Amino acid sequence: MTGSAQQLDGLDPYSYELPRSAVAQRPVYPPDSAKMMVVNRALGSLQHSTFAALGAFLKRGDHLVFNETKVVPARLFGRLPQAPDTEIELLLIEQQGPTRWLCMGRPLRKVRASGVVIFGDDLRADVVPSHHNDRVIVEFSSLTPATPVAELLYRYGTMPIPLYIRSGHGDEQDRSDYQSIFAKHAGSIAAPTASLHFTPELINELVDSLGCSVSRVTLHVGTASFQSLFVNGVLRPPPAERFEVSSETLESLHETKERGGRVIAVGTTVTRALEGAARNDTTATQLFIRPGFDFRLIDALITNFHQPGTTHLLLVEALLGRKLLANCYESAMNENYRFLSYGDGMIIV
Repeated sequence: MTGSAQQLDGLDPYSYELPRSAVAQRPVYPPDSAKMMVVNRALGSLQHSTFAALGAFLKRGDHLVFNETKVVPARLFGRLPQAPDTEIELLLIEQQGPTRWLCMGRPLRKVRASGVVIFGDDLRADVVPSHHNDRVIVEFSSLTPATPVAELLYRYGTMPIPLYIRSGHGDEQDRSDYQSIFAKHAGSIAAPTASLHFTPELINELVDSLGCSVSRVTLHVGTASFQSLFVNGVLRPPPAERFEVSSETLESLHETKERGGRVIAVGTTVTRALEGAARNDTTATQLFIRPGFDFRLIDALITNFHQPGTTHLLLVEALLGRKLLANCYESAMNENYRFLSYGDGMIIV
C-alpha cells in the first residue's frame, strides 16, 4: 500500500490494493457485530474490537451525530424497444419536474441513441435534449393511465447499492440492509454507511448507561460517494450536497465542547454537514475536506473503510495523516476486515 507516485493538481492521493474478496457483499447480522478498529491519533495506536463494544471507548458527555437522510430506490433496470436483450440502467440523480429526472445512464451512448427506455410493461422514459455530457434528462410516463409514475418508479426502482456490491443489482433485502435506523428524510442515492452498524439497543446503551448525547442532521448523499477523484488527470472536487443542521443542534454541540465532551461524527457525510455549518453554509455545502483541513467542530469520527482514490479517503487522511492512515488500512487487510459500504469500520479518536 503506497501513495500515488504522481502529483496531480498538488494532491498526492493515498492508494492501496483492494482485492475483490475483501469487499463485503452483505452486512453482518446483527449489525453491531461488525469489527471496529479503534484508532488513537495522539498515541498512534490501533485496537481491534466490535461496534457492540463501542461504549468502552466513549466517555460520559460525548455527543454522537447521525445522518437521518433516507436512501431512495433510485436505480432502475430496463430495456431498449429496438434491443430488448440489452440491459439499460438509469440512476435517478435529481428530480427536475413532476415526472422529469436528471439521471446517470449505462451504457449512456445507447440510451441517447435510442431516446427511449422501457421498464417492465408500463413505465417509459423519453430522453430530453440537454447540455449534459455525462448525464441524461428523461421524462417518465405511465403506459397504464391508472398507475401514477411515482408508484411505478418505486415498483421498478432498486436500492442504489454500489457497483462493487453484486454489480449494483439490489434486491428486497437491500431495502432494509442499505437503510440506517435513523432514515427519515428521503433524498439520498447512497447510504451514510457508518450508521449501518448501529442498532436501537446499542443507541439505548450509549444514551442510558453511558450518558452520551445523540443528535441528528441531514445531508442528502449524491454522486460524490462514488465518483473518482480524478478525471483524465484533472482533480474533481465533490459536488455540492444539500444538508440541514439546525441552530439548536449547533448550539448543543458547542455546549458539549465547552463541557469537555467530544463531538463524534458518525460518517463522512455528517462530518461534511457539521464542518459546512461551522463555516456558515446553510442549505448546501461544497466543502472539499483533504489533508491540511482545519476541523472546527468534530473531535472524532466513526467511518467505514473506503475505496482508493475517493474524497472519503482524503477526508480520513485529513484526520489521521498519511502514515497512520496507511497503518490502519494495512492492519485492516491483515486482520481480514470487510471493506466498503457493507463492511466493517473504525472509530478515530
